[in-house]
Amino acid sequence: MESEAPIGEKRRGFRRGSWLLSALLVLPILGFLLSNLWLATPWSCRWMAAKIEKVTGLQTRISGATWSPWYGACVHNVELLQPAALRSALPHPLATIESIQLTPVWRAWMRGKYEVSSISLDTPKLVIPIELLSHLSGSQPQPAPPIASGPPPPVVQVNPPAASPAPVPPPVAVAPLNIPAPPTLPPQPTGWLHLKNASFSIVSVSRKQALFKIDEITGSLPIAGDPAQSVLKIQSVSFDEHRTFNDLSATLDWKYPVLSMKPLELEFHGYKILIASKIASLSGLPIQIEAQIPKQPLAAIPLPFKGHLEAQSFALNGGFRGLLAAPSTWQGDLIAETIAPSLTLAEHDAKFDKGSAVIVLRGGLLSCLDARLIGDELSLLGNATVLSNGSAAGALRLVAPPENLKVIVMRGFPNIPEPSLTPLSSPQRSAFDLEAFGNISQLFLRLGKDGPVVNLKTTAPQP
Repeated sequence: MESEAPIGEKRRGFRRGSWLLSALLVLPILGFLLSNLWLATPWSCRWMAAKIEKVTGLQTRISGATWSPWYGACVHNVELLQPAALRSALPHPLATIESIQLTPVWRAWMRGKYEVSSISLDTPKLVIPIELLSHLSGSQPQPAPPIASGPPPPVVQVNPPAASPAPVPPPVAVAPLNIPAPPTLPPQPTGWLHLKNASFSIVSVSRKQALFKIDEITGSLPIAGDPAQSVLKIQSVSFDEHRTFNDLSATLDWKYPVLSMKPLELEFHGYKILIASKIASLSGLPIQIEAQIPKQPLAAIPLPFKGHLEAQSFALNGGFRGLLAAPSTWQGDLIAETIAPSLTLAEHDAKFDKGSAVIVLRGGLLSCLDARLIGDELSLLGNATVLSNGSAAGALRLVAPPENLKVIVMRGFPNIPEPSLTPLSSPQRSAFDLEAFGNISQLFLRLGKDGPVVNLKTTAPQP
């Protein structure tokens, strides 16, 4: 006769299996809840902020973070404060982001490779002080970007030559991004940077209004993996709080390692403008921007001293290049030409055969190398330079028959004594020199050679 198996042992084995199964189910859930609770603690926020501070050098604040296997990791309310020297004068943080969402590639993480398929930024706002850019552009230069660089501009001439209309210096060609041929990569999913309601501003501590601002940037930028295209929407672009462009739509093209913006056609007060740009996903972020105003008529634009300028036609070509992360490498060129311009200055009308200007940016120094309007009765020649610390200097020479020149000067500056004219090699022509110097926020103007100095803010003569 067979004996029956003990029922109590079966039940105990079943209970042990149930507890083990319950533990396997509960422990991951408990670990998920505890990890999210830890990410919300002040200690965790300080730890994450310290990691960002180590990379950026800026004091950082974070309110918390969460994660899930389905949506990835999300960091909430990130603030990067302004540098300590600017913080008291500019209370707005350098950067604020409501949330940063990272979508990991979990298979890569299991192999020890920390890859993400997309990054989403909700309402990122950048407020960049121009004083910070000036400091960075005047600091120790970074390694040269992989692009060609032009010669440095010369020092400002106090008295520009005015005897003859010398030929305008040839345009400085904007060199293309010199990107090395990328290695052949196996096909992989495109990585994306999603922007929602982003904004970017350049401000000054001495002014309440933003100098430049881009509002409500929304769209997806391909930044890694296989080639892709997308569209970026921009609600408005403003200069000095005045909306200049509205409802822009830029087409982006990605092909590793370069993200390109196809030529974008804009219109400003009836003038057509073309802009294109490229940025490379390489060290320092090499960037290039090209802008062009095709040849078209120039309507009257106002000038100081009750003047205005208009022309039969004008054209403009500009370029910017450098490492986006290193302002000391930024370089720019602007070439402007005009045909048959006419000028009203101090109630005196003058017509010219042609005009031109050459402006360059090198190492934090912005310089107008040559600007001129050439005519039979009156010619204007000048140049100017602004340093990264705000110091500025410039010179403008008016050349005309002596009697006509006196009339122009007396109308423009009725409160000065007899104008001091500079004789030239030909007695039929004299020159009147204007010299500007000081800081862009406080400029002084010398009226004529050895003449009185005027404060451009108060217009009061200085001894």
